Amino acid sequence: MKTSIFAILLLILIGAGGYWLQSTGRLQSYWPAAAAMLGQPAQTGNATAAEGSTQPTRGNRGPTPVEVADAMQVRLSDDITAIGSLLSDASVDIAPETSGRVVDINFADGDRVEQGAILFRFDGELISATVADAESKLALAESNFRRNEALLKSKNIAQSAYDQSATELSLARSALDLARVLKNKLEIRAPFSGTLGFRQVSTGAYVTAGTPLVHLEKIDRLKVSFSVPELQFSRLSTGQNVAVTADAVAGETFTATIAAIDPLVEVSGRALRVQALLDNAALKLRPGMLIRVTVQGPSREAVTVPEAAIVPRGNDSIVFLAEEDKATETKVRTGKRADGTVEIIEGIKPGSKVVTAGNTRLSNGSAIQIVKPQAAN
Repeated sequence: MKTSIFAILLLILIGAGGYWLQSTGRLQSYWPAAAAMLGQPAQTGNATAAEGSTQPTRGNRGPTPVEVADAMQVRLSDDITAIGSLLSDASVDIAPETSGRVVDINFADGDRVEQGAILFRFDGELISATVADAESKLALAESNFRRNEALLKSKNIAQSAYDQSATELSLARSALDLARVLKNKLEIRAPFSGTLGFRQVSTGAYVTAGTPLVHLEKIDRLKVSFSVPELQFSRLSTGQNVAVTADAVAGETFTATIAAIDPLVEVSGRALRVQALLDNAALKLRPGMLIRVTVQGPSREAVTVPEAAIVPRGNDSIVFLAEEDKATETKVRTGKRADGTVEIIEGIKPGSKVVTAGNTRLSNGSAIQIVKPQAAN
């Protein structure tokens, strides 16, 4: 029994030792001696060497396949872009100046109205009675004043009595004017032409002075409100045109004109508020819409390359030029980036062929083979 256990342990040790020699690569060095002891031919090392001799050497790699593109000369402009909002040219909550009961509503929600159009009428019975009373009192005051005026000329009345009748006449006229003004306030008119919102009251409702009744917006012309960094201040001026686009009206560009520039820079964001006016006669835009604003700067000639041609290296930017069958490493200074291209301020000339694919595997002077760009799937 002990002999069997010892044999099993011996086999385990031999197997573990063989596995260790194989994994560490020492089996080939020890095999000739072991084969001599066992009377076997030592062919493993030669076979391995022979097999190794069939592997290709790393130094024989061919040229690197690359894709290239031409550096283009184009016209660029240093535009200012910003996000903004649209505001009504004029906006007001229509509210009564006196309290009263609504007896007539002369519009439907969302109607477009002209300046001076009557929107609401209030109950006017009480005011009409007040006007009639004021008219009667005025007639009496005028009669007393004319009589006292004649008596004063004949010196049959005291000056004080005449003065009192003149005062009563003036008060009666003021009372009638006030009553008529209050009567006019029973009709609420549109202060300007615009588009109405949703009414907040119904016929028969009693409202107090100052209660909002409906919202009126002037939207045939809109204000474009946006902010730009303070560093761009010198590039803005009143009368300058800006391009406006809205995600809600895709595919269309509108033109606005800068009308005012806030003299105060916002300290929190170091930004300058700008307001432009936009003609919205077609009513395609609405107040509150999110917009994108572009203030076009002066145009200039520039050289651009595809963004894929730029290889970042630390703080530098590298471009590989395809010159015959070799790649030449060139350090460049980049500028504006837009639509997948990069402006090259310094480093290459228009028409140069730049490597756009395979450039991460290149070094200065690497052999290259230009291939056609692969078609997108």
